[in-house]
Amino acid sequence: MLPFFTDPYPDELIYSAISRFHFYSGNINFVETLEELFQSRTVVPSIEFGSHFSTLVKNLGSNYSVESLLAQNTTYPYFAPFITIERQNNVLEDVRTNGQGMHGRLGISGGKISRKQGLYYCSKCANNDINIYSEPYVHREHQLQGIDYCPHHELILKMYPVDYRVFSRHGYIRFDRRLMDLSDIQETESCEFKEVQVKLAKMAYRLLQIPINQFSIEKVFKKYRTLLRENNWLMTNTRLKREELFRAFISKFPQGFLEKYESLVTVNGQNQWLQTMLTNYLRSSVHPFRHLLLLYFFDQDIESFLELKGDEGPFGSGPWPCLNKAAKHYKDLVISEVEIKTRDKVLIGKFSCLCGFEYTRIGPDKSEEDKWRKSRILAYGKAWEEKFEKLVNMNESRKKIALELDVSLRTIYRLIELQITSPELNEKYRAELLGWREKFPNANRMQFQTELKKTFTYLYNHDREWLNAKFPSKRDTLHTPKNPDITLKNNTENRIKYYRSLLSDAIKECPDVTRTQLWKKFHSACKYLSEHDKEWFDANLPQTRQAKTITNATDWDLRDQEYYQKIKEAYPELIALEKPVRITGTLFSKRLNIFNLSIKTYVEKLPQTNELLNEITETVQEFQIRRCCIVIDQMLKEDNWVRFEKLRETCAIETKNFKKIKPYLEGTSVKSRKIYKK
Repeated sequence: MLPFFTDPYPDELIYSAISRFHFYSGNINFVETLEELFQSRTVVPSIEFGSHFSTLVKNLGSNYSVESLLAQNTTYPYFAPFITIERQNNVLEDVRTNGQGMHGRLGISGGKISRKQGLYYCSKCANNDINIYSEPYVHREHQLQGIDYCPHHELILKMYPVDYRVFSRHGYIRFDRRLMDLSDIQETESCEFKEVQVKLAKMAYRLLQIPINQFSIEKVFKKYRTLLRENNWLMTNTRLKREELFRAFISKFPQGFLEKYESLVTVNGQNQWLQTMLTNYLRSSVHPFRHLLLLYFFDQDIESFLELKGDEGPFGSGPWPCLNKAAKHYKDLVISEVEIKTRDKVLIGKFSCLCGFEYTRIGPDKSEEDKWRKSRILAYGKAWEEKFEKLVNMNESRKKIALELDVSLRTIYRLIELQITSPELNEKYRAELLGWREKFPNANRMQFQTELKKTFTYLYNHDREWLNAKFPSKRDTLHTPKNPDITLKNNTENRIKYYRSLLSDAIKECPDVTRTQLWKKFHSACKYLSEHDKEWFDANLPQTRQAKTITNATDWDLRDQEYYQKIKEAYPELIALEKPVRITGTLFSKRLNIFNLSIKTYVEKLPQTNELLNEITETVQEFQIRRCCIVIDQMLKEDNWVRFEKLRETCAIETKNFKKIKPYLEGTSVKSRKIYKK
């Protein structure tokens, strides 16, 4: 356990607290500080998150825990509400050890929001820190990706002049007030985005105060569905009014804002981050800055969003009541499932009780009271019909029957009228149908049902066999020029014969037609024949065509020469750097913006480049030897002698590794020896 530690200030990154500890401990090299804190000299600092917390907490004492450091002294709470519970648990395990994989889990790697290229501060916050604590420190709310303003003072953040990218790989940058611009004067710039950015900054800071396990993307997604439903952005139960929503989202922000912050949305684009957030959150993690953009679009702040209830569907969560007033279980919550359908972009829920009573309701529900509302009754059930018969036989008034059974007076009149049947009524309604068909010979059954509803209802209930024979439904009859009326329902032979002729005629008309085209145009016929007449189907349809292999048009020889020349020109510059760097394929990839140079299978396609990389790249040990030789040359030039312990500390090499290269360093004159490949 350490004798002392610089306890983090409010909202201070653990990175900043360690930098202050290094300063006050008096350690010369950062590796000594790493050894004290993490019992390792190879830990690479992470500004936003940190790693190896288990070891760190053990050395700091009982006042610290992995969870408290992660929640109070990292930027992780900015990301936590927008990842799954499983990923939250994985992140907790990551920071206990080496922290590998965190960026992918948090949506940073695929989020395409640029990371900040330095440490940032607010001049007023820094002045306040100096007045209170006698020193400035790194605030975590100022390091959040996508946030450019201080949430406390609404001032644009300033970048600290020391760049961590060129600082020591194992070093921690401590704010030095002498290098900071502490004036409140802001640079003259366009303020067109300030209003939006300040609000986003305040929302982001509020996220940092929320317990890291209070929310997950599963809960957040349900809240999004509630907002979509309240604002009428859902076309069906799950489908978005995508084009309208995207247009409204784009118009909410000032022109150029979404482009500047790398969150562009296009109306006709595919696989966009906004659609992923609202339809399939498990597909990939979306950067928290983009979640803040969505909350801004919905005019939500973090407090109102936290209080929002999660969506339970257009008709709420079950069970639902049976609204059969004739049943003993009237208004009891006995219906466990709802069938949701869409008609003309209107949501309709169908509720079916075991008593036979079925009703529908147009959604979505606006309040809890809507649960007791019905739009239409589809079936009455045995209990309802028995009570209806009883009330009719008792000669009760139509109005009383309607009140007793909770239906309209018009429905009671219609049902009583339907009970009346006679041969005379049959002849009357049959004549009406035949006369209407003579007048409108091309009309379909749906038009008849609409125009003569009373006639259709009577015949359907009392003379259905005659009605179906004279006026079959569309699904029972297929009309073709050659066969005007072929009844196919429950007639496999006729259906097969008809579908065969349909496909044969199509193939004769267009001999080059493909199987895929036939499936698209005659889907019902193809599906039926493939299931019931597969032998004929396979023998007569065009054969499946093999997909053509598209040859890769990459000119590997030209690319090989291009990469070879670029690497050859860059190598001397890298070797001559004042601060040595290890020569690797990854280094060339970053410097020359050439991807995949570190992937063996890719480089093998470039023989010249591959040979050059094999010659000039260094192992870790070769790099250590080259770095030591540079320091030895400096020592010989200044003091004319070499002290190996000082050499090891200067080069930050572990003792066990230094012992391996020491014989090589002692055996030959440094200046005359070629210690790296050319």
